[in-house]
Amino acid sequence: MLGTTCLIGSRFSLLKKKKLKVRCMFGRYSEKQQVISFLVCNDTHGCPNLDILPVLGPHRVGKKTLVQHACKDERVCNCFTDILFFKGHDLENGEFAANLKVNSRKCLFVIEFSWGVDEVAWMNFKSYLQNVVGAGSKIVLIGRTQEVAKFGTAHPIWMKSLSEEEYWYYFKALAFGSMDPDEHPRLASLGMQLATELKGSFLGANILGEMLRSNPNPQFWHAILSSVRALVQEHLFSSGVHPEDLLERNAPVDFPMAFVGAHGQRCLVYDLREADPGQDELPLPTSQEVLVGGKVPTEEKFDVLVWKSRIPPYCSFIATYKKQKPQRMVGKRNRLALREASV
Repeated sequence: MLGTTCLIGSRFSLLKKKKLKVRCMFGRYSEKQQVISFLVCNDTHGCPNLDILPVLGPHRVGKKTLVQHACKDERVCNCFTDILFFKGHDLENGEFAANLKVNSRKCLFVIEFSWGVDEVAWMNFKSYLQNVVGAGSKIVLIGRTQEVAKFGTAHPIWMKSLSEEEYWYYFKALAFGSMDPDEHPRLASLGMQLATELKGSFLGANILGEMLRSNPNPQFWHAILSSVRALVQEHLFSSGVHPEDLLERNAPVDFPMAFVGAHGQRCLVYDLREADPGQDELPLPTSQEVLVGGKVPTEEKFDVLVWKSRIPPYCSFIATYKKQKPQRMVGKRNRLALREASV
């Protein structure tokens, strides 16, 4: 059974509350209602057994979270005997379908494709389900590309990044918590500038939002803003690409190990990936610990728990850090940054 949570609608009036809870899914009200309408509708779009809805959008934009929240709706839960979640690569297992105990049941299958689709495996899986599941069973496909859309029987739902205004409300809730931003105009100004630099990054908002919320000090917030701004400018100058776009492409990012502090050795951060089951329980340093120069392993290469979600589907992300050898030191007002030799 999925845990309870709350949905804050995309109407900004619903977001302008002094005490916003962090354990919420922000916006996406319209998209959520579209998913629910598809799931509870009895129309079959000409398909005798299975309706198929693609939910598409960029990486880490919230597709899986959206579907999980829709599946928690009581109307959806009452429609299906079973709700089953799978990865796309599960379909490639030859014994996968045979082990499903879904004979004549009305089931909902949610399948997430991280990359491409093995069309043979997909067609075999779909054909099997059409022969065994009960009437009204449905499939939701989660993917990143137009390729996935062709497997649907319903028009795909495309998820876009939040608008600047929506993202600011999201970031503000994380950074301020129960504080009223109107009572802290200096922090509000710094936070708004920082939200702009993050370019809609959900990971960045959650990582830095927690750090800011735990230390509502203008000097600390300014140091974080200066470090993030410097990081963005360095990458735009050297490669013309924002760090968030590099992470989206799974390309390495040259990153300071301490945003605030006297010593900021740099690391090459790469292979940002979703943690395997139980991997987020390992004693890994967190990104917040690394960014304040706290718990840093002595090894030259180590994994970091980047972020652990507090809402369904409770995803965690891990990245690999590789320390870079210092070449020369450059003085900064808020930190002493190191320029590294390329690895």
